[in-house]
Amino acid sequence: MTGAKVNRMSGAGRRCMSKFAVVFFAAALIFAAAAEGAFFDTAGKSARPMGMGEVFLAAAGDASSYWYNPAGLAKFDKKQAGLSYGLPVAAISDLSISQLNVAVPLGTNKGLGLGVSYGGIDVANDMVISGGYGWALSERLAIGGNVKLMRWSVEGQNDPYTDKKDSNLSKMTFSLDLSASCGLGELFGLGNFTAGVFVKDAIKPNIAENGNEGGKLPIDTRVGLLMQKGDLAVEGDVGFVDGNTVCRVGGESGITGSSLKFRGGVIYGSDFKEDTEKLDINVGLGYRFGTLVFDYAYNYPFEIKQTSGKHFISFGVSF
Repeated sequence: MTGAKVNRMSGAGRRCMSKFAVVFFAAALIFAAAAEGAFFDTAGKSARPMGMGEVFLAAAGDASSYWYNPAGLAKFDKKQAGLSYGLPVAAISDLSISQLNVAVPLGTNKGLGLGVSYGGIDVANDMVISGGYGWALSERLAIGGNVKLMRWSVEGQNDPYTDKKDSNLSKMTFSLDLSASCGLGELFGLGNFTAGVFVKDAIKPNIAENGNEGGKLPIDTRVGLLMQKGDLAVEGDVGFVDGNTVCRVGGESGITGSSLKFRGGVIYGSDFKEDTEKLDINVGLGYRFGTLVFDYAYNYPFEIKQTSGKHFISFGVSF
């Protein structure tokens, strides 16, 4: 009888430890990502730009695109609203990101974007509230900025051995993104070209809970070139962040006479000095029905297959 009791206690203990391990792993994943800025990096993601490898110029026209290119807000001719939902680590189904964005044209050469992104799991989360503004200085040149209020938090957990609870952790800070785009017109008979630059986290905000210098987000600078011809859009851009180079190539193509669009993209490089070189493949599709649009994207990371990739879906409406 004593042996049975011990076995039952061992089983309960194992279940408790197993649950604690899952919670600890999820919290550690989010907290570590937040400490590096990687979790905040997911705040701007939605299905359309993600399906194209997150190239920033080609994402214009989507309600969430100002997270990548606030200068693009100057080109909106209709109000747009978008709702996105994603699994940034498909292997952890409880970890998700939700986002709501609105883009509003202000006259013929200015636009405003507002958005909120919330992601995490029951013990850890982050939220970003943003406001973007785009202004077309001329027919070809546009500039823009995006101000972000960012907050992350991790709840303290009970130690299964001592039953003592760790301290809660949290941090709130501001950040600023800047971008500019310049239309180059028709070149070489290939199509219309646009060049652009995007500077993310230009003020290097500190997201460390204790204010440690290591918590400063690195400035992420990208330069890109976009080619558009009919329903085809192809872009390549190069990013420089934390001493590393990240290359992205992506595009979108429609089908003549159809409301369906196919997307694809490749990302090669690392966001942080400690990372190894990595290769991500992105695919996606979109379907428009009148003023409504549905988008889906999947990201497959070759170096970390155990995450099972990322899934994102988005719904949008123009009005």
